[in-house]
Amino acid sequence: MPYTHETQHLRLSENQDRRRKLTEAQKEEIRQLYADGKGSWQALAGKYHVSKSTIGIIVSPERAEKVRSRVKAHWRDYHDREKNTAATGRSST
Repeated sequence: MPYTHETQHLRLSENQDRRRKLTEAQKEEIRQLYADGKGSWQALAGKYHVSKSTIGIIVSPERAEKVRSRVKAHWRDYHDREKNTAATGRSST
């Protein structure tokens, strides 16, 4: 089920959107710290209370794209509307 702001096209600030764990300023700070060699993925993840994967996605744009494409491909394989409809016995209308 979509969030209300997605269906009504409301813009939430970074502080209002609870799905976001980091602000853009924090992401930029993480990129800078990592580029300067002042923190590993693990150290930065601990400091900002997020996973190492999240830090990897922030500091490496090509990794972020790879993760997005993998999730998209997995979802396409998993979400087969016709197969799921047939399995539940419901009509698609």
